[in-house]
Amino acid sequence: MKKFFTLLTVTFIVLSACLNIACAKDDGIELPILMYHSVLKSKNGVYIVSPSQLERDFKRLTENGYNAVTCKQVIDYVDGKGDLPKKPVLITFDDGHYNNMHYALPLLKKYNLKAVINVIGRFSAFSTESGDIDNPNYSHLTWDEIADLSNGEIIEIGNHTYNMHNYNPRFGMSQKYNETDRQYVSAIQKDVDSLQKILFESTGKVCRVLAYPFGKYNDLLEKTLVGMGFRMMFTCNEGVSRITRGKPESLYRLKRINRSGLYDTETVMKKIAVK
Repeated sequence: MKKFFTLLTVTFIVLSACLNIACAKDDGIELPILMYHSVLKSKNGVYIVSPSQLERDFKRLTENGYNAVTCKQVIDYVDGKGDLPKKPVLITFDDGHYNNMHYALPLLKKYNLKAVINVIGRFSAFSTESGDIDNPNYSHLTWDEIADLSNGEIIEIGNHTYNMHNYNPRFGMSQKYNETDRQYVSAIQKDVDSLQKILFESTGKVCRVLAYPFGKYNDLLEKTLVGMGFRMMFTCNEGVSRITRGKPESLYRLKRINRSGLYDTETVMKKIAVK
C-alpha cells in the first residue's frame, strides 16, 4: 500500500509538471524587441544613437542576462520546433544604413549578440548603382554587403519594402483614398516581391520578415503578406509582445521599443523589462 501511494504521488508530480509546462507553452512568452535605426558619431536624435550609446546598451543586455535571439529561432518556437533561451530579446535595425555594419556589427560580435537589419530596396539600389558607398553618415548597404552579412552568423536580413518608405503618394504601406482592394493588393505585392527577388538573388535565402514603414498596417495588408509567405511583421507600436507556440498570428503585429538617442541605457532596460 505504501508503494502504491508513493507511485501515485510521483505520478501526480510528473503530471502536474507536464500540465505546468503545457500551460506555460499555451500562455506564450514575452519577447522584448528593440528598434534601432541609424548609428552615428556626429549626432543623435529620436532615430539616431551613438556608437557609445549602442555599446552601453549591449553591455547592459549581457550583464542583465538577456539572450539575443534570431527571427528564425522565434519562428521555430512558434512552430513548435524549438525553445527560446531565458530572457530572450530581439534586436532590430530599420532602413539598412551602412553605419549598422560599420559601427553596430563589431559591437554585436564583441557582446555575442545577433540582430536583423530591415532594408529599404531603393536606398540599397541607389548605393549599389551610384558607387557612393561606405560612408557612415549617409550610405546604405549595397546588395553585396547585404549578401556578406546574410552569409554570416550574426545578421539576418528583413524586408522594409522596395519603395514604400514614403509619405506620398501613399503613407507607408497604407491604402490610398479611392484605391480598390484589388489595386491595393496588387501594388503591395509588386513592391514587396521586387525586393524579395533581389534579396533572394543576393543571399540565396527567402526573406520571411518585414517591417512596416512608419509602422502602418491594416487587416488586408496583413492578410496579403501572410499569403506571400511572410511569418513575422514588425510594427512601431511601443511595448513588449507576447508570442505563443502554435499561434503564428502572434508574430504578425509585433510591438517594438524605439531606441531613441535622447534617453540613456537605464531607460532602455526599464522599457524592455518583462513584468
